[in-house]
Amino acid sequence: MIAQLRLPLFAALLALLCGCSMNPFASQEGEQKPVVETTSDISIVWRSDLDQRQPASSAGMSNPAIATSEAGEVIVAGAQDKRVRILNSSGREIHRVALSAAGESGGLQLANGLVVVGDVGGKVFGIDINEGRVAWSIQLSSSLLSRPVLIGSDFIIQTETNQVFRFSQRGEKVWSYSGPPAGLGMQLLPSPVVFRDQVYVAMRNGDVVALKAESGSFLWQRQLLINSDAAVLRDLKVPVATPLLIPAEQSGKHEDMLAVPVFQGELFFLSLQDGSTLMSRAISSKGSPLLIGNRVYVADAQGALSMLDAAGGETLWKQKLSDVELTGPIFWNQMLWLADESGKVFRLNLDGKLLATVELGGRIDLTPVASSDGVLVRNNLGTLFKLR
Repeated sequence: MIAQLRLPLFAALLALLCGCSMNPFASQEGEQKPVVETTSDISIVWRSDLDQRQPASSAGMSNPAIATSEAGEVIVAGAQDKRVRILNSSGREIHRVALSAAGESGGLQLANGLVVVGDVGGKVFGIDINEGRVAWSIQLSSSLLSRPVLIGSDFIIQTETNQVFRFSQRGEKVWSYSGPPAGLGMQLLPSPVVFRDQVYVAMRNGDVVALKAESGSFLWQRQLLINSDAAVLRDLKVPVATPLLIPAEQSGKHEDMLAVPVFQGELFFLSLQDGSTLMSRAISSKGSPLLIGNRVYVADAQGALSMLDAAGGETLWKQKLSDVELTGPIFWNQMLWLADESGKVFRLNLDGKLLATVELGGRIDLTPVASSDGVLVRNNLGTLFKLR
């Protein structure tokens, strides 16, 4: 349950009479804003029960991908029943494609129109979304849990056993790289980051490695001070969200940076030149940070959203939204969208003002996905929502 603080009636009336408003910017320590109950005006455009999932189900919880088909924009999502569903923008199912196991990964559309998805059995599929069939498949030694990443006409994937592969759009392997074995993990995994002919990978054992995009050759490695050998989840400190690339021209620094969030750990800002730590913040996050201009928005595991200065990492404001873990944010329709693990979705403006909320039920661990006409949210019960 999410605890919300309600302003006393006399305080609300006083604020209304004075015309006062809170300054969204504060000192380096940040300003903790109170949670104010809002009337929800987030519309549920449609919902779709993808696989009739039962409570406490474990595998088969892929995040939807947005793709373009001959019929227009479509949504591609794997499910626990070993099927990939292709829906139109109105939520109507167009195709259902069989996999070998439950679908777990995100999806990616390639230059040739195919959509790449993976299952928990370690297979990767190229799906023809126009015909609703498998064009090719690849068998890996471990599951693909994260979202594939485009690199030219090829794609790069990262598996749960710290392997990185580059494949062509025809499913042919270009190169592979194997990192050290991983320990205890979550059903969330970072995706690689591609920038200026290099690939940056945050691995389950805490290594961040840089590889040459063309050949997969090793460039540098950085071990973050984390605990990946934990015996229980509450002691685990490991990257679970895709790092954020911060170009020098947006941060005001003299070099490009990679912001690596560590769940139950810190947010590390690494140099792309050699992986050295430029700065860090004590923020635990399971969602990828978001860069807008020279500001970094990061949601934490304690239910707060912070806006940081990209150059120095200082907190400009901090908005408490929930008492449980947040995921997100994403940017859609000039607003920030986040969700929490109790099934609630939040919409804020860029200054941190909470504008609307909606209760969807279930648990939300996957970051919302922006489409052309709404925000997609999937919960652990297998229901996919389009919000607006």
